[in-house]
Amino acid sequence: MTAFPGVLRGVAPLAGLLALAGCNDHISPAASASATQSAQIVPSGYSPRPAAVAVTRMEGAPAPLKTQFMAFFDADAVKENVALTNSAGARYLARGYISAYPVDGGARLTYVWDIYDRSNHRAQRLNDEIALKGAAEDPWALVDSSALAALAARSADELAAYLSNTPEAISAATRQATTVAAQDAGASEPSPQNASDAAKAVAAPADPAPTPKALSYAQEQ
Repeated sequence: MTAFPGVLRGVAPLAGLLALAGCNDHISPAASASATQSAQIVPSGYSPRPAAVAVTRMEGAPAPLKTQFMAFFDADAVKENVALTNSAGARYLARGYISAYPVDGGARLTYVWDIYDRSNHRAQRLNDEIALKGAAEDPWALVDSSALAALAARSADELAAYLSNTPEAISAATRQATTVAAQDAGASEPSPQNASDAAKAVAAPADPAPTPKALSYAQEQ
């Protein structure tokens, strides 16, 4: 059955991007199905790569669908220039949940990503959903490869947007811009204003780190 995107997003103030919330170790099915969707995060234009992330948990979907979703997600995350790594090397940890629930005319397929910093504080919740048309007693019966691919692409895009706004991404872009500005101006210490202006024009470091192999999620120890 074909998946149809459901656009249910708003616009969030920038101050909310990095707000720290309480720490939740588990995402319940009820919470993921009923929670208001996160507002759309506007990409900063900086590379999300410096904010390396490890997916430590993915729950909710039947095992075959979960495996398929993660394969799509890994590939899409790499396309979005997200650095996927293990827990030891990550700046952020991602814990996910996928759920499907019935609605009139079909079902909704939704994801939730809770993003934690190294202090185990939740830095951001990302969630969105797509609409599925059809009729079935079990909403998972309406979920096929195209639906999972659409959901994975949307979640990877949202994760990349969030990571591009992190202090790690902004700091790396600013350092690179400062170096470029100094080289162009022939000065060893460009002014803070020039460095700031140059950083806004930097979308990614000039010499990005090699693209890591996409990693499937690994259960936390």
